[in-house]
This record gives sequence, structure tokens and C-alpha cells, in this order.
Amino acid sequence: MLQRTPFLQFLAPRIGRVQQDLNDLIWQLDATPLPVTQSPAIHDHLPIAEADTLTYSPITKYPHHWGKMFEQCFWQLDLSAVDTTGKYLFWADQGEATAYDGQMPLFGFDPGHKYQPIPKGIKQLTLESICARTGIWVTNEKQGITAEGSRFEGAFLATRNETAWAMSHDLKVLLDLAVMLIERDTDADSPLGRGGYRKPFDHADPLAKKIIVQLDKACEAFERGNLQEAASITNYLMTDLRGKGDDTVKLILTGHAHIDLVWLWPENAGDFKATHSFANALNLMDRYPEFIFGYSQPASYDAMDKRSPKLMEAITEKVKAGKFEHAGATYVESDTQLPCGENLLRAFEVGQDDLMQRFGTDTSILWIPDVFGYSACIPQLMAGFGVKYFYTTKQHWSSGTQFPYSSFRWVGHDGTEVLTHVSWRHYNMAALPEEARYYANQHRQAGVHDEALMPTGYGDGGGGTSAEMLERARRMADLAGYPQMKWGRVDQFFDRMAEKRDELPQWRGEIYLEFHRGVQTSEGHLKHQFRRAERALQTWEAAHAVLGKGSIDLHSWKRLIFAQFHDYIPGSSIPRVYEETVPELKAIADDALNATSQALGNDGDRCLFNPLPMNTTAKVCNEIVELPALSGIKLSDAKRVDGKVFVEDTKLQSQRVSTTINSRGEVTELVIDGNAIDMNRPLGEVWSFNDIPNIYDAWELERHTFSTGTHLTDDAQIKFEGDGSASASISFTRNFAKASSITVRYRLDANSPVLRVETDIDLQDKQALVKLVFPTDYQGKNAIYGAPFGATLRPQHPGPIATESMFEVPGSRWAVVCDDSQRDGMMLMTESRYGFGCLSGMMHVSLVRSPKVTPTRGDADTTSFGINKSMEVSNLGKHHVELAIGYFNADAPRELNPAALAESLFRETVAYEGKPVTSPLQALEGGNSLIPTWIKPMADGSMLLRLNETLGQRGTMQIKLAEGYKASITDLRGEPTGEASSELNVAYRPYMLTTVRISQ
Repeated sequence: MLQRTPFLQFLAPRIGRVQQDLNDLIWQLDATPLPVTQSPAIHDHLPIAEADTLTYSPITKYPHHWGKMFEQCFWQLDLSAVDTTGKYLFWADQGEATAYDGQMPLFGFDPGHKYQPIPKGIKQLTLESICARTGIWVTNEKQGITAEGSRFEGAFLATRNETAWAMSHDLKVLLDLAVMLIERDTDADSPLGRGGYRKPFDHADPLAKKIIVQLDKACEAFERGNLQEAASITNYLMTDLRGKGDDTVKLILTGHAHIDLVWLWPENAGDFKATHSFANALNLMDRYPEFIFGYSQPASYDAMDKRSPKLMEAITEKVKAGKFEHAGATYVESDTQLPCGENLLRAFEVGQDDLMQRFGTDTSILWIPDVFGYSACIPQLMAGFGVKYFYTTKQHWSSGTQFPYSSFRWVGHDGTEVLTHVSWRHYNMAALPEEARYYANQHRQAGVHDEALMPTGYGDGGGGTSAEMLERARRMADLAGYPQMKWGRVDQFFDRMAEKRDELPQWRGEIYLEFHRGVQTSEGHLKHQFRRAERALQTWEAAHAVLGKGSIDLHSWKRLIFAQFHDYIPGSSIPRVYEETVPELKAIADDALNATSQALGNDGDRCLFNPLPMNTTAKVCNEIVELPALSGIKLSDAKRVDGKVFVEDTKLQSQRVSTTINSRGEVTELVIDGNAIDMNRPLGEVWSFNDIPNIYDAWELERHTFSTGTHLTDDAQIKFEGDGSASASISFTRNFAKASSITVRYRLDANSPVLRVETDIDLQDKQALVKLVFPTDYQGKNAIYGAPFGATLRPQHPGPIATESMFEVPGSRWAVVCDDSQRDGMMLMTESRYGFGCLSGMMHVSLVRSPKVTPTRGDADTTSFGINKSMEVSNLGKHHVELAIGYFNADAPRELNPAALAESLFRETVAYEGKPVTSPLQALEGGNSLIPTWIKPMADGSMLLRLNETLGQRGTMQIKLAEGYKASITDLRGEPTGEASSELNVAYRPYMLTTVRISQ
């Protein structure tokens, strides 16, 4: 009756409605459930190889509910009586699942993968499920399971309407393009809106008008019931626009499934998520030849060896074919600030070694998209293990300042440079049209480097890349209005980026994240056991090194490195994770220390072993004894430290340290080796805070929290211990908040250069934070904070927002506030505390916090799954936290360096019954800022000495060895880079990490 309207603004809503109706035509289900049997639910997950050993019961009534949270079960699906040719399987269970043909995984079912093609000839499938649904990155996906358990509604055959399937993707790509162009060029908003006044888009790009007109014709055919004609119109339009993509910025897509090994689930559930995500990736590679998938954590390959070895075999074949890219150099996606330097180094070594052993090649890429700040030592570690390229995304989470680059050269604090690329959104892209345009527009260096990397696939419970994503990517690949895009390998992306290296900007030093500041302190018990395990492996390795016993157990290292995962050691996972892992870390330490004693001997004189390549002291009963570097010495031969410590009123006095403490338990005077600490107020103020972040309780500390704290100023209960002995203390006990208490104990040991500060906290208040504050009068521009290797200088005075954002910062167990000369200041060392700050001379350290726990998302009633719902906050209970303060001078002897003291002060004495052990190290002369941090035993009986420059100095150290030994400088793996000598000169520069091989 009427001709088509010339007012295009009225057509877009019609197209949107047809799009919905079209999607409803894609899948047709057979209403009859397929015959299914199920095993009992299993708490401790079993590998697929044991599925046949279980008993199965038929499912006769739907819906069927099963399991407690994170439990596993297996199913048997009988397909023998149905024709599956060209059919798909729809698995209607809330829980995620992996389908197997025998023991070979075929594909997964999860929120991002609901229909899967049934291979020819399959008569029976085994499915593995877990009672969890966490497709947290899948848009509009409901998470969680019902209170009764996972709701299973049956398994069904499905048929896909191929015409509707193809047209739906054509329509999606074309309509979204038109909408983007209209919104870009006009003030018309919501072109797809259905009601009210509709603004014209006369000035929109002509391409948008062309698309709207042609899609309207397709809609007319669709509404007449002629799907084939409608599809031919959209296909013709696609063909007409193909080959005209924008090449200003080219997008390189890489298949991706970010697996949080632990987080909202325990480790076995994380392993399961990797299983069905890998199965999906391999399935899609066979269906879409252009598809390339990358993965970053060798720890998951170890899990596949146990859980699904045939899947690991299939992955290996795809790696050899270049379709599955191993793109992560570290064993897990590590936190880069909480592990000690050697632990972080081993994450690279173990990761690269694992890749080489499995695939015959390691990787040139460090892939850590989700981590809470980037230590300045990372480029040096990368280069040491042949890793040239770094990919991440987290910088754009900073709340105060915006990181300026997407492609740049990151220069570590020692001067090592690596190429880095940052994606400016996140790492769970779905190949949606608006994502493609956003990625292109946000590429800061597009004028120099015309490619941007776009990881594509739903992480965690979403199962990775999907067929829908691949279909959209095919259509957008070279389509007018879109940036050109293709699937590609990450290493080749970076190789091309390297050709533009000299034109890319530089960023030097750490990359501080202005967010997630609470992770330095959350789960204090965990961090204590983590650090204890680090020290224990250090001790075990030192014993093996001096005894020539070769390497220690690799499994212990892998489990400790696993704890580096960026939602594990930060304390941001659900309670069940820590119920499982804190005991494991304790067992790692206990076993390592027991193994050390056994290795040193169990029949002979009572001896003490010093695992550090530095002289130190130990408290034995009521005596202080000297222990030579890297040696075992008979207790009877150990030199006793002369001197006593005296207590008079509230004053402690030794031959090196004198301190006076007021009735509140605060230090009013502190003199060390004749040097008085300059104070603005008494040191050691105890502050408590209501710790209520705006969001992400386990992750965050807010600036406003620090503005509302309470300084504990009431007089404390005082106790004196040890007057006239080799060690004496004064303790101050008081209550705080509503139900908590704290004891601060100041202790002096004879001839020690520090004042020890030991706190015992009984934290019974929810959402609380406790800090110790040291208001000095040192006003240097920067405070100095320990890094895993080296140190980081950060401003300590009010200034721009980037400075103000550093109100809580990470420190690797030590920090210094000093004058600009770095020759007069105070140093603070901690046993296992990592959250610091400094403002105009006032240094503070976080002792413990009790944030709300990270919830298990989507549970209707977590109590029905064996999880204590009343556990609302973490870290309630008793905490013992050890610190020490001392006088800082950058020119002081090595043993007075804060990094050295952080190693030596908090170490358990290793006692054994056996023979004395002598060290090949005779002396380290010069280079007092070069700290010997670790001894690593080598398979041939030699050892590696790790030297860590900590104060930004340069110079030369001379290493003198016992007769018959020689030393040479090596790379981080221990391969010599210079000649061996019995007296080795080691030249070093600021923050340089040096490795020396010592052999006979």
C-alpha cells in the first residue's frame, strides 16, 4: 500500500526485533531426554581413567539435583538408539561438564558452550561434571547453582538451522556496525530503542544508511516467512562490503581462556575448568582452521597429566602444529611483588623448563594479564630466561592516573628492556563488533605500531573461545567499517612489534597499580606460612649445596611457586582455598626443614647450620651464638656473643642499642651504635581502623580508611623479661576496638644492631585494620622499599595524584625512610608483612586486617554445600607478627643492609646431630649493597650464589674462596659467561642481579 519509509530512524528497531526472532530459530530440541546414568558425587576429584570403576544409577525423574559445591560426578550417556548424524548435544545441567569418548575429551559444556556437535559414529559418551557454575565473564549469564544442588534437566539432541545460524551472525555484525556509525556521527542515541521520539540520523555515515536499508529488505523477507531470501540479502551485503576493512589498526585475535587456578573455587575445580576449556579449544581447531589458541600456565599441564593424559597428548600435537601456543614463561601467572626474588626467579626457570621438556621449545612471552602491580625486577628476570615480550592488561584499572601506553619498552630498574603490550579493556573478549572498534581506538601507539592484540574467549567457567566468536570474527575480518582482523600467534605479533622497537616509548621502573592495595596484608596467616616455606626451601638447598647432594625435590618448588598465583598469595580467594593451602604450605616448610636435618646428619655432635651466605647469630636457650656463613658448626665450638641486656624502668640497654619507651608502649628515644633516630613523635604508635572498602573487600584498602583511624593512647599493662641476660624485653598489652587486644614487645639481643618489635594480636573485630606507625623526621624526597630483587624508590611527600595514590604500597619485607643523602635514616624489616607507606617521614606498616571474605559467587545457600556461611570475615584470631627497626646508612657494612637483615633476623635455627660443615666462601670484600641472598645446588655438585644489589649503587665485589674452589660469573641458569678464578671480581651496577657458580 505504501512505499518503504525514507525515515531510516524507524527501521532500526524492526531489525532488532527480527534479530531476536531469528535467534529463536537456530536451535530445535528433541523433547525426549536421552538415557543417562550418574555416578555418586565425589569430593576428591578422580581422573577420567577411573570413571569406569564407579557405579552408575539411571536418572528417571527430572529435574534431578545432585552434589555439594565443587563436588565431581561422572555420567554415562547412551546414544546407541538414536540417529546422531548432523546432530548436536544439549546438556541441560547447571554444573560445568566435559564430554569424553572413552578417555579422550571432545568438548565442554559451560555458560559459553551450550550446544556441541556429536562426532560421527559415537554411541556412548562419558561426561565429567562439577557442581559449580561460574561463567562470570559471560554476558547475562546467571551464575551459581540451586540450594538443592546442581539442577540437571536432561540431555537432548538438537538440530541447528544452518541458514538461521549464518544469517544471525551476518545480521549481528552488520547491524552493530550501522549502530556504531550512527552513534559516532550523530547525536541520535539508542537507534534500536523501540519507544518515544526517534531522532533522525541524516548525517550518519552513508555506509550506515546502506546497511539499514538493505537489512530492512531482509527483515521484510523474513517476516513473509522466506528465511532463505532474507539470508541471501544479508549474505549479498556481506559480500559487497568484504575486502574493504580499515587497515589503520589491525587486530590480532588469539584464542584465550584465562584460568584462575584458585579464586572463587578450589584448585581441583580450577583444574577442571582448564580441562573443558582446552577440550573446547581443540574441538574448534578442527572446525575452524584459522583458529589459534594460547595458554599461559604450565601448572595446568601438570594437572592434565593426572586428570586427562590423552587431552595433554592432543595439546602437544596441536603445539607442534602451531595451533596451540604456549605463551606463558612462568609456571603460574604469578604475583610479582609478594614472592621473594629467588622464588619469583624459579617461577621462570620451572615454567620454561617444563615447556622445553614437554614441547621441545620454551616461550619468548610472559603473559600475566591480571596481576596487582608490576615489580621493576621483572624485565631482568625475563631477559635471564630468554623472555623478550610481556603482555598484560591490568594497568587500566588504576584509579587515579591513566597509564599512557599500549605498546612500549618496559625498562627494569637495572636497565634491562623488554617489549610490552597492554590491552585496554580486559582479557575475556567475545569478538563483538563494539569490542573491535574499541580495541582499535584505544591503541595508543597506533601511529607507530599498527597492530593490537585482542585475546578472545571467556575465561574461568566460560570455556574459552566459542563458535559464535569465530563466526563473528570471520565476518569482520576485512569488512568495511571495521578494523582488519585475523587470528594469529602472540609471538609473531611481538616479532612484528619488535621491528618498531626504536620508535616506541619507554617506561622505566615499577608499574604501580593504583588499586588492590589490601592484598599486601590480607590473609596474614597465609603470608606467614608462605614466607616460612620460602625460607625452608632456601635452607634445604643450602644444605644440599654445601654437601654436594644436588637438587632438592622439584615437587616442593612447584607447589611453592603455585602459591604465587595472583589470587592465591594475595589473599583474595574464597575461604576453602586457604583451608586447603595454608596447611600445605606449613607441610612444605616442615618437610624441608626435616629433610635438611636428615641431610646434615642424625648421628654425631649437636650442631647448628647457617644456610645464609652471610655470617649471622642465633639465639640458643639464653645465649646468643655466632654462626659463620653457609656452615654447620658444633654448638660447643660456636662463639658466644659477649654482653648483656639490661632493663631499667622502661629503658632497654645493650652494648649497641639504647631505647626508652613510654607508658603507651612507644619509643621516645632510640640510639644505635651512637646514632640517634630522629623522631617527629614517638615511634611504634598502634593504630586501628575501620576497614570498609567501597568494593572488593579482600583486595582493597581505601584512602578514606586512613583518615578515620584510632591511635591507641591509653596506658598499657607492662611486663619486663630477661634483665641482665643475653636477651631482654619489655611488653605492653592493651585492648582495642570492641573485642580485640594487642601486645607489643620490644626486645634487644646482645650485640644486635636492631630493636626487635614483636606483636601478638588477638583480632576479634570484623573489618578492622591494625598498623604500626613510626613518625620519624627524615624528609628525603623518596622512601625506599624492598623489591623481590633490588628496591623501589617512591615519593613520600604530598604532591600530584600519582604520588597521593601511593598511600599504601608493596614492600618485600623491608623499607627505609631517610634524608636525601641516604646516610641518615630509619630502616624497618618484617618477617612476612608486605604493606607499607610513608608520608613526610611517617613510615607505617600493616600488621593484620579482617576484611569480608571473598564469596563463592552464585550459591543460593552455601551452607548446603559444607561451607560455613557464618565465616563472614577472614583473619579473626591470634597473630604473631615480627618486625625490627634500625639505623640506616647506605654506606654501612653488608650485615647492616636492610635487605640482609630481612633475611637474617627472622630465621629458624637449624639444629642437627652430625659433623660440622664448612663453606667454600671465605670472604666477600667490598660491594656492601650487594647482598648474597641464596645458594642453589646444582646436579654436578657445584652451587650458584645469587647476589642482589639493593641500594642503587655500583662498584666491585671480590669473592674469596676456600682452597680448591673456583668461581665464575654465569647467567641466571648457571651457564658461565666468564672465566673461573679462585678470587673473583664481580662488577655490578644499580639493582643488578648477579649469579656466580662455585665449583671444585
